[in-house]
Amino acid sequence: MSRSITRRYGWYVVGLLTAINFFNYVDRLVIVTMYDDLRPIFHFGDAQIGALWWAFFIVHGVTTLPLGWLSDRVDRRKIMGLGVIVWSLATFGSAYAVGFLSMLVLRGAIGIGEAAYGPPANALLCEVFPEKKSLVVGLFNGGMFAGACVGMAIGVQVGFPHGFQIVAVPGLVLGFAALSLRVSPGRTMPTASPRFSKILKDAVRVLHVPTLRWMLPGAILISFAAGGYTSWIVDFTVHFKGMTKEQAVPIYFFITLTGGGLGVVVAGWVADRFVRWRAEGRALTMAVGFSAAVPFAILVVVIDHGVPYFICGWFLLFFLPWYNGPMAAIIDDVVDDADAGTAQAAFVFCIHTMGTGLGGFALGLISRLYTLRHAFILPAIALAIAAFCSFMAARHVRADMAARTARAVREPEPVAAAAS
Repeated sequence: MSRSITRRYGWYVVGLLTAINFFNYVDRLVIVTMYDDLRPIFHFGDAQIGALWWAFFIVHGVTTLPLGWLSDRVDRRKIMGLGVIVWSLATFGSAYAVGFLSMLVLRGAIGIGEAAYGPPANALLCEVFPEKKSLVVGLFNGGMFAGACVGMAIGVQVGFPHGFQIVAVPGLVLGFAALSLRVSPGRTMPTASPRFSKILKDAVRVLHVPTLRWMLPGAILISFAAGGYTSWIVDFTVHFKGMTKEQAVPIYFFITLTGGGLGVVVAGWVADRFVRWRAEGRALTMAVGFSAAVPFAILVVVIDHGVPYFICGWFLLFFLPWYNGPMAAIIDDVVDDADAGTAQAAFVFCIHTMGTGLGGFALGLISRLYTLRHAFILPAIALAIAAFCSFMAARHVRADMAARTARAVREPEPVAAAAS
């Protein structure tokens, strides 16, 4: 527990950030079940819909790096709070899009707001409960699955344009709550004025840590798989499993909430206990989860319909998010305090530009050239390679943690000023 706040207030921080992450995914995924509204209104094809998905993540990824770097050097509360407000306003504005270009710009603007929030939130959670960092980040990401369910449900029940208007309002309230958090402005006080020319240099330096060199490609691949599944699983079920959207969405609501939500919390709990026995326990937790997901990813493509298909889908979604809590915790374990936000941002930049966004776009493009069934082979391959990368990352964790401790002893960082 961070010395600057009480345990009770620490759990308030976790609760607030989890609530914000819930609406993060509501706003992000409400569009997924609006495809049938957008096609006749705007005459969008699958490639254009995939481009909307990718545009969000491209902008999200590109802006994450400078905003994450900035969160290590200025008041991170302002970065987070203003980010939430910006993405909420962009979501509201999506209701008034008049064509592909305007929708593309607005979805991109949502990415800017969410980019300002994620890296400092991960770093803050790891700071508030250092002994339970995988678990609290797992709880935080549990909001992701609940938000995905609610967003998809609102997209089905309300549709375009009112769905965008409804989901945007809570974020505005939560954004102001984030601005008033009683936590320190940052982990360390910078010794010089921020120079944005250092952003890329700092990010590259952080990613030279051997653990992260292996974990990064695995993170990109798992994000590619997750992005592909998230953006196309409902369409896949409707067109290849003989169900209507109205039948499929409630089932996926249940699978996402129970399978995904339980998986991300269980993984965080397991990782925090495994790391007590072995320093590389968190990386091994990720590797086990990815390996276990591979057969279910294959069966989801092979099985045509019925209860076995959804059982496989449940287990796939249970093991797929086993990286959320452990990955953020590993990054926090092996990098210096002064680079905490930058490191989280560098990962988000890479996984969203080369992983999550590309996954949705690539599956949409392959669907246009062949079928969505063919496209769903790619996430299974990505999962298998991600498992290998995680096993390799585990080999370096112990040495990288020792190197971080040695640097901290040799060059102690100045303590952050207390929040007013």
